[in-house]
Amino acid sequence: MAAAVCDGTSICWQEQGDGEPLVLIMGLGGSGRAWWRLLRNLPPTVRVVTLDNRGTGGSDPIRGRFTSEELVADVLCVMDAAGVERAHVMGVSLGGMVAQRLALEHRDRVASLVLGSTTAVGLRGAPPWRLLGAGALRPLVGPERAWELLAPALYAAETLRDRPELVEEDLRTRGGELQDPRTVAAQLLAVAGHNALGRLGELAGLGVTILHGAQDAVVPPVRARELAAAIPGARLVLLERCGHMMTTDAEAASAAAVLEHLDRHPTAPSSRAA
Repeated sequence: MAAAVCDGTSICWQEQGDGEPLVLIMGLGGSGRAWWRLLRNLPPTVRVVTLDNRGTGGSDPIRGRFTSEELVADVLCVMDAAGVERAHVMGVSLGGMVAQRLALEHRDRVASLVLGSTTAVGLRGAPPWRLLGAGALRPLVGPERAWELLAPALYAAETLRDRPELVEEDLRTRGGELQDPRTVAAQLLAVAGHNALGRLGELAGLGVTILHGAQDAVVPPVRARELAAAIPGARLVLLERCGHMMTTDAEAASAAAVLEHLDRHPTAPSSRAA
């Protein structure tokens, strides 16, 4: 694991493969490790760069509030440290909002965009109390019980009913990472004012795929349709029997959609910085 220092904050990152670069930005409370199911489905011909958002994984703990601009700057610092001049970018949930801002403000660094389980406008409706509550209860009830409390909001009903072993795998792999509610609250505040809806037309000409679970209870599918309507030429892929955790509920289908996106939008050889 490597680290990039962005304005005094150490941001950990990892990479695998060698080829066209793909930068992955995780969502609320998650570190780069949360991409493990997608990573095992990507070929070695894709150079994948993941990062631990500030306050998660091996990155520095948060020191008070931060902004969405700082989250974008963290991604750029990691790209610079990895020697990646231009990359495909995929963000899920909160990471999808960061990816939108990255593409709008730094179009020259983004070869194409995959937006998963996300929205053009930040907090709408009630805050994610289940996520905040599970994080707050973790020290009292332990990671397993906290993950169980969180699961109904994240996974498709079919996964919970017919494939509970997948939820258990996620717990073993990333359940111990359930973040301090202060980190989650800081991330929520950072994107609370996110509203790219009026600017998404600026992404015309950029290859964009929108992936969304048809059963997503955290970010309803109507938000995916809103994104698709706002971005000229965007391709919308709705994943059936899939909730917010698309790489678990629909591991094969979501990975196939990402690979199809990369095939549709090959990058120029200059993606790696000199």
